[in-house]
Amino acid sequence: YGDHRDLHVRSRRQRQMCIRDRLLFSLAVTEGIGYKRGRKHLGKKIDVIDISNAFFHADALREVYVELPPEDYEPGMCALLLKSLYGTRDAAQNWANAYMQFMKDLGFKGGEAVPCTFRHTQRDLMAGVHGDDFVILGHQEDLDWFRIEIKNRFECKHKGRLGPAPMDDKSIWILNRIVTWTSEGIEYEGDQRHVEIAMEQMNLDTYSREVKVPIVKEKEKDVSAELSESGKTQYRGLSARMNFLGQDRSQIQYAVNKLSQKMSNPTEDDMGRMKKLVRFLKVNPRDIIKFDYQENPYQVTAWSDSDWAGCVQNRKSASGGVVMFGKHLIKSWASNQQVIALPSGEAEYYALVKAASQTLGVKQNLIEF
Repeated sequence: YGDHRDLHVRSRRQRQMCIRDRLLFSLAVTEGIGYKRGRKHLGKKIDVIDISNAFFHADALREVYVELPPEDYEPGMCALLLKSLYGTRDAAQNWANAYMQFMKDLGFKGGEAVPCTFRHTQRDLMAGVHGDDFVILGHQEDLDWFRIEIKNRFECKHKGRLGPAPMDDKSIWILNRIVTWTSEGIEYEGDQRHVEIAMEQMNLDTYSREVKVPIVKEKEKDVSAELSESGKTQYRGLSARMNFLGQDRSQIQYAVNKLSQKMSNPTEDDMGRMKKLVRFLKVNPRDIIKFDYQENPYQVTAWSDSDWAGCVQNRKSASGGVVMFGKHLIKSWASNQQVIALPSGEAEYYALVKAASQTLGVKQNLIEF
């Protein structure tokens, strides 16, 4: 998993990926979009395709010279890159340009606000691209067509086809998440290995004490001693891991938000609260988000809340909320408010504005699809 800094970067990058994937799962089991009433077994399916060595497929758009490898070395000679090379500044941008042009050539229309979402109107295909992973929703014959076209252009491997028919795959890994298609719909589960790693780092075994809530609200300022340097490093690593796990587990997002605020200078009390969170996860090591078959809701619904002056250190409030598409959870969050709210109604108003902006983002993803 790399160090805790890598986990923070991956957390930010994958939040929007999770929204697009959840929307595709939701659309796949929504009547009138993914299937017709009484014909679930003939509905749309989900393909997952991984591009091998993606950056090497992208043309180099600027003049970049590199040292020759030992087997080709000649004094005074160097190499001009014709393709993008991992580690160069514009490699990711070049790959984005390459796959966007490929999708455009096939007849896909890219999103205006969300450029890594694509829609093929004639074939009724919806696609989201996460780096070198393509997740596509469509009917079987159209998915077969896309698989042939992408294999003709890039070196890739087909991870599987998730669908309701007996011959379809029923479980598949997408970005280290387990996605399962059942008779009731689709189940989505985050990577539970982070819980096992956190328990190991905290030296918690199967017989350690269990708790039923992830965090208890602070009532007074923390006056406990600072952690040692090694303790601070461990705390920051655990915070990053919990932040990564929190993308898929809404019940710990508020706790992760509070614990992440103490990363710069954690104390012994903070480590105790971190241990409480890990003990909560020990009781609940796995969490599944269900996307059951549903009628088309034709709308996105959001719920918001706030804890007025919840932080005893600076009296800032926190905003929390969820965005739903019918019965399906698309996004959840718990974040700090940047302005100190004086009355409780002001804190609720800031939380409402946050929910509205998040809802507009989900709405725009739906429009692009």
